[in-house]
Amino acid sequence: MNRIAVALSLSLTTFFSVPALAQEGGKSDTSLIQPDLLARLNKLENQQVELYHTLQEKKAAGLGTKIAERITISGLLEIEGYYENLEFEGGNSDSSSDFILATAQLSLAAEITEHFTGDISVLFEEDATEPIEVDEATINFEFLRMNGRFGRQYLPFGVFHSHFISDPLTLELGETRETAFLLGYERSLFSLSAFVFNGDADKIGSEEHIRDWGAALTIAPAGQILLGASYISDLADTGAGLVSEYRSRTAGWSAFSIFEWKRFDFTTEVLGAVDSFDSADFDEDGDGKGDRPLAWNIETAFSPRDDIELALRVEGSRDFFGFPELQYGADVSWSIVDNLTLSLEYLRGEFDADFAETDEAGNPIERRDLVTAQLALEF
Repeated sequence: MNRIAVALSLSLTTFFSVPALAQEGGKSDTSLIQPDLLARLNKLENQQVELYHTLQEKKAAGLGTKIAERITISGLLEIEGYYENLEFEGGNSDSSSDFILATAQLSLAAEITEHFTGDISVLFEEDATEPIEVDEATINFEFLRMNGRFGRQYLPFGVFHSHFISDPLTLELGETRETAFLLGYERSLFSLSAFVFNGDADKIGSEEHIRDWGAALTIAPAGQILLGASYISDLADTGAGLVSEYRSRTAGWSAFSIFEWKRFDFTTEVLGAVDSFDSADFDEDGDGKGDRPLAWNIETAFSPRDDIELALRVEGSRDFFGFPELQYGADVSWSIVDNLTLSLEYLRGEFDADFAETDEAGNPIERRDLVTAQLALEF
């Protein structure tokens, strides 16, 4: 059960630019971000109960403790317990439960000079990354309003803002990690980035070349409103593994919005294919028409007090095999002490029979009930 979700100060300052590597006390180096945008991001960050809200924020989680003059270390641990019940067409059901080490993440950041830094992060996720793997490893630079990142990294395609333990469906479809070169530019009310890489999926019979690319934009138009969009030239390169080879390339797009007011926030995101895949490449339901996968997520959250957060989610997908067509649920998080959070969530998923997994008799899943508890610690 892969749990990746991540927070605003990093997700929207580095989501479309470069993650800051020199962290002090769990905060990123935001010296190159303009005052108006920085103030909005810091206000959002300081109000959260969970340790992170977006993918980029999870990858930067930790306290950034100095272990040498120019080197800091950070870590994140997430232990989960879950109960899952599946109901199939025909009346059959199947249930399971387990405890898992969902995340064990350790990161080192090195500040080489004022303009150049380096990052390396190793990750273990039970049943997902065995044995331990290098999650990210990058060399970064920052100069005036420009910044760049070169190496193994999560690309800014989608932001995946969430208050839940379970990943949103947008992340399941869009999360992309590649060895790439990313270049970013920042102004007071917006940031823009572009990246190039050689993806894992290729056109049948083609040679291996750096031909994949993407771009991302985030805007802070007023108050506590944040908007963004991103594009990737080949949706088959995401971690969803839709296809490994194809006759025709299909691009992907995403858009998100985040609105925060006092103790409330409201977020939306949609991510999907620009066009349908060629039916010979990707046709999971076998209808003779190429599939056009899409996922969306809507969440709202309320903090009745500083250490408690309540959240609701409604999300769904189209033409995305193995994932719910509609899913909804609730989450509650409690900050026990600083840097230690306990969360509990419930999700109910409803499936499209043409895109659902089946039992041994060939009956597709109709519904799923999932209860998950998580204890998370950053250090």
